[in-house]
Parts: sequence; C-alpha cells; structure tokens
Amino acid sequence: MVLPPKASDRAQVESKEVRLPYSGLIPLDGQDVQIVSSQADDDLHLNEIDCVRLLVSTNQEWGLQGLGPLDILRFTSGLWYTERRDLITALYTLLRAIVLDLRASPKANISYKGIELNREEPAGLGGPNSERYILDSRGALVERRAVVCRERLILSHCLVLSLLVVRASPKDVKDILTTLKDSVEDISGSANIVKNQITFSLLISLIISLISDALSASPDEMSILSRDASFRRDFHETVMAIGNDQIIEGCMHCVRLAWAVHLMILQDVTDASEINNDVRNINSCLEVVFSNNVFQFLIDKALRTPAYQVHVARTHQGQKVAVKVQHMHMTDTTAADYATVELIVNTTVYLRMKMGCK
Repeated sequence: MVLPPKASDRAQVESKEVRLPYSGLIPLDGQDVQIVSSQADDDLHLNEIDCVRLLVSTNQEWGLQGLGPLDILRFTSGLWYTERRDLITALYTLLRAIVLDLRASPKANISYKGIELNREEPAGLGGPNSERYILDSRGALVERRAVVCRERLILSHCLVLSLLVVRASPKDVKDILTTLKDSVEDISGSANIVKNQITFSLLISLIISLISDALSASPDEMSILSRDASFRRDFHETVMAIGNDQIIEGCMHCVRLAWAVHLMILQDVTDASEINNDVRNINSCLEVVFSNNVFQFLIDKALRTPAYQVHVARTHQGQKVAVKVQHMHMTDTTAADYATVELIVNTTVYLRMKMGCK
C-alpha cells in the first residue's frame, strides 16, 4: 500500500537519521534529504520513509556514488515505476491465468476499484514541478508520461480480463462509462497508438459488462444490473444523451447497441412486468444506432488505425505476406481477444435471430 507524505516522517528525514522497517538506522546527507523531499512533495507523492527505502534500493541496484541530484532523482523514480510495472504485470498474469482456467477459480474476487485509468495523480504523471524524464532499468532516459501511459494500457487489459471473471456492479459500469468518455476526449485529434488502444479496451470492457450481465440472468434469478431500477433508468438516460463530438458519439453508438442487446436478452428470461419500459428503451436505442453506421465507425476508428493494422511485406522469394508488428504485452492479450471476439460473434448471432435477419 502506498502511503502519502506524513509530518512525523518528514521530521525524521530532516533529522538525517531514518529507521527503516526490518533495518537499522540509515544516515542521510543534505542531498539525500533534498531528493526525498522532492519525491514526497512533487515527484511521486510518496511517504518520506518509502522515499528513503527507494533511495537505498536504488543505491544497491545502481551505485549512486558521484552522481548529481538530478540523475539520482531520475534513477530512483525509474526504480519506482519498474516496481509498479512488475506489480501490474503480476496482476495481469494472474487474471490471464484465471480466464484461461475459470473452472479452477470460480470464486475469484476481482474488483474494478483497483483499476483506475483516468487519474492524473501525483504518483502517476507527477506534480507540476516534477522531473519530466526518468531512467529505466536499462539506464535509458525515457519520458515519464510514456511510462505511465503504458501502465494504463496494461491496466485496461486487466480490466477486460477481470470482467470476464466477475460481473460488474452498477457503480462499476457507471465508472467505466465515465472513464471511457474521459479517454475519448483525451484522444480527440491524437494519433497516439497507446491511448487509442486504452480507449477501445475501455469500450470493449463496457460491452462485455453489459452483455455478460444479461447472459447471466435466468428465470429464477435476475442479473446484477437489472436488480437496480434506478441504475437502469439513469444509465439509459446517460447513454441516450446526444453530444456533438463525433468520436465520443461513435463510441456511444457502440454502447447504445450493447445496451439494447442487454435489454433484449433480459426480455427473454425476465418477467415482463418487472421490465415494462424495456421495449420503448430498446426501440429508442436501435433508432439512434441504425441511423448511424456503428460498424463502419469501428472499422475506420479502430481496425484501420496503426494500433490494429498489419503491414504488407515480401519474402526473399518475392511472395507477398502480411506482417503484424508485435508490441509489448500483445501476445499476452490473445486469450482476452479471443474471448471478446467470441462474445461479439455470439451476440451478433443472437441479435440476427432475435430480429429475424437473414
């Protein structure tokens, strides 16, 4: 758990003698105090004792003798992000293992609360006066913002996987929708591949939440989302609110289609008296969706973007082949991608049968 700065710990650092847990007294000099204070206040927003622990670990890892304050700050910040990336990757690996073998962990307790993607918190991008660059585990100078953005991409993959394991609550669904809108606003006019991947991972997460919740319902038991009448009313009003931004509206059309399918599936398994407004809500969603080409939006704004494209190349024998540029963690997302595509295909088949399409 990351603790915030604390006055008593600050006083201990300023005394230039700090006792770390499971360790003896650690002597500090003036430069050490300056670096710890900077990380506690602006750079990482960490507790001062944690900053000292980080400084000691960095010295053990790299050997900081003779380095200036800026280089030491960059090395310690880099180690902090490396440790945090390791934790996030461990979470992703755990979720992936559960998704690949759901029968082994039928009661996995995964919560959306730990996966926050849209915060500009000090421990993420740093405060207004924080150092813009850090030194990674290879000693290379990298931009802090790029490191944090990559972390959020892994977390978005974690979110997709977690929703394949545990049903989302009404609050979770609202939070994901809010985060999706924030993310879409952030990519408007941007060609940043990672940010686009985060946005569409959030969109897929929301679609999975709605469809999987409806599929979990039965005549004997209502789904988690359908138990909350106020959520159903508020979410429908939010989803149907029309905006002016074309990118946001394109994503919202996808959400509207998923919401309509969610309501249609529930109609088949739930007493009509409990959901008497669903037919009207389904019609209003589909009217908006069909007046806009949702699938063309996904093709143009997702599948044809650099994040998802393949490249044409030729072998030494002149044969034309398709080449996919491999990005970090893309191999690990294959299982989640397969499960997502399977869900979309099954939903499409259901929708065609429901509407009598050929």
